[in-house]
Amino acid sequence: MRRFSHGCERCVGRNAVKALNVLKVLKVLKVLGKALVALLVVLVLLAVVIVGLRAYNRHTYPFGSVGSSSVAGEGDGGASLSVAPIHGDQIEGFHITPERKTHPGVVVVYGGSEGGADRTRAEWLAGEGYEVLSMYFFGQEGQQQGLAEVPLEQFDEVSTLIDATVDGDGPVTVVGTSKGAEFVELLAAKGFRVDNVVAFVPASYSYPGLVFQQAEELPSFTYKGEAVPFASFRAGSMAAGAKQMWDMVTGYPVSYRATYESAAEAAPEEARIDLSHFGGNVLLFAGEDDQMWQSADAARELETQGEQVETHVYPDAGHVFFAHAEELPNGWQIMLGGTPEGNRAAYEDSRAVLLERLDQWHGRQ
Repeated sequence: MRRFSHGCERCVGRNAVKALNVLKVLKVLKVLGKALVALLVVLVLLAVVIVGLRAYNRHTYPFGSVGSSSVAGEGDGGASLSVAPIHGDQIEGFHITPERKTHPGVVVVYGGSEGGADRTRAEWLAGEGYEVLSMYFFGQEGQQQGLAEVPLEQFDEVSTLIDATVDGDGPVTVVGTSKGAEFVELLAAKGFRVDNVVAFVPASYSYPGLVFQQAEELPSFTYKGEAVPFASFRAGSMAAGAKQMWDMVTGYPVSYRATYESAAEAAPEEARIDLSHFGGNVLLFAGEDDQMWQSADAARELETQGEQVETHVYPDAGHVFFAHAEELPNGWQIMLGGTPEGNRAAYEDSRAVLLERLDQWHGRQ
């Protein structure tokens, strides 16, 4: 009888422990359930905030939805200009000749990260008596479709085209804007057949490509089959990247400047663009308030590389110089920078300086 009672006591003890364990598990599950509910509430509230911010920002800053490529349109030729398409193995663009060519040589014009051929600037220069090649450096048939791993050697085909089609002899001047400026600077740095370089809002480093589907970070450009060394975004500030991502998610106009500045600060020396051995002329135009990247800092850094580098930095200009800010939707100030008056002044002065230098370099015929 005592043995039976003693066994029952053990059973009761075991059952009590099991019950206690069950209660502990239930308590933990209850806590986890509350935490999960709280997390779901936070996620729902965050989603609501993001949706609300996107709606507000897209309404308030429509330029953020359109993008900077809307600033520069394609030209329409004009009665005094002849425009012929260019189709090559790696090159695409337009050969633009004035009714009367007054300057020997040729000007080769490139656009920027939007993928255009900068026809507006090209046709303006052709109207001033220059023979102009308005070229794409990516995005067309036979080229890299995105701005990544773009081969610099495509310019060899441009040089061959110049030899075959340009009227007479004379210097070759290349003009590029933004990522196109990075491209033409590298052409000069790597010894391609370039006599003069004009870079609007330049870079003093090569940066990553703008194709992000791959896990690895791709270069913007290649040379002889190898990546041109670049300043990595991933080596830069996490805070800058987080701010940029939040702005993108909420539809707020994105200023990329902090990301590029952070990448430049962590860049290896080989990513720096070196124009010190270039024997031609280099003309740089930059905006001190450039919000896309630090073009004014880059211009001043490139200016230290030799007397052949001439720099014009405009204090109240941004990434794009334009004459009529009132024609742009709100938000351009955040993405591009500058004031309407400052950008207009930079637009007018840079055009005058460019024409003056081109006349000095190319002369007249």
